[in-house]
Amino acid sequence: MRVDRLERRTPQQATFDPATVPTRSSRTHRIAGQLSDLMSQRNSENDVERERPSHGEGHHGVVQEHVNAHFDSTASYWDAVYRDGDVQGLIYRMRQAVVLDNVVAAKLSQGAPVLEIGCGAGHLTVALAERGLRVDAVDASQAMVEVTASRMAQAGLTERVTLATADIHALPFEADSFDLVVAVGVIPWLHSPGDAVREMARVVRPGAQIILTADNRARLTSFTDPRAILALTPLRRAWVALRRRRRALASSRLDFPKRIDELLAQAQLRPLARRTVGFGPMSFLGRPVFSEERNVQINDRLQAMADRGVPGLRWTGWHYVVRAEKA
Repeated sequence: MRVDRLERRTPQQATFDPATVPTRSSRTHRIAGQLSDLMSQRNSENDVERERPSHGEGHHGVVQEHVNAHFDSTASYWDAVYRDGDVQGLIYRMRQAVVLDNVVAAKLSQGAPVLEIGCGAGHLTVALAERGLRVDAVDASQAMVEVTASRMAQAGLTERVTLATADIHALPFEADSFDLVVAVGVIPWLHSPGDAVREMARVVRPGAQIILTADNRARLTSFTDPRAILALTPLRRAWVALRRRRRALASSRLDFPKRIDELLAQAQLRPLARRTVGFGPMSFLGRPVFSEERNVQINDRLQAMADRGVPGLRWTGWHYVVRAEKA
């Protein structure tokens, strides 16, 4: 297995996510709370693309440095959350399972070249390599790449995986290089998601597919908690945008599924399969309403209804997962 620092074609750089959690220490709870706050701060699909261009590449670089530092400092959390027993851990595992179902649906041959963007702690990387795929896994966070390298060594999969730090906005690969591109938990943390999706389309071969996820702005919990509803208001979004411009904070963004579909269309990518995943945890003013056991039960029931296409639930899961084909 090679671990490289690939040369970037522009000074911009991006970040990503996957992850996992064996036990919930008090430190992990604190980090989870901080992440929850970060993930509620940027809610408009236009916050980045329409509000930031005037700041130029220098501002993007500062923002990206903060995002990278955030992931470097919380690598242990992201290396744990998939194994957590609470509803958040369950939802992350469900998301990965849906992604892997889409990998199977792509019908790749053994040894097919796959690019995983935002390898995070390497849990999905392992699953891809175990399926006999040849994986190039990249992340903007050096700490995440190191965690993934350790996981590959432990799993005995180093010969099937090449690891590197890289910028999703300017991927260091030739056009039409891969049979599949996977980006899980990446879009929410990008300063220019449209550029990133176009890069995914550039490096995947004609007729091949990409699988990506986004944090859903239309998720049910955005409309059941007054604090979350407030975060969707224009005043709140304006305040967050101003705060971010002044402090270059690292935070994630929520996007409507329709917005993600628009980005795919602009990159000449045609959706083949779409769904949302995850309901909960339910809260009021940011505080849990139910026990973890009850939250898991609620998630399971609502997910089953969403999978049956029940109106009002089908597109209101926490994560939007889409598989698309390059024309």
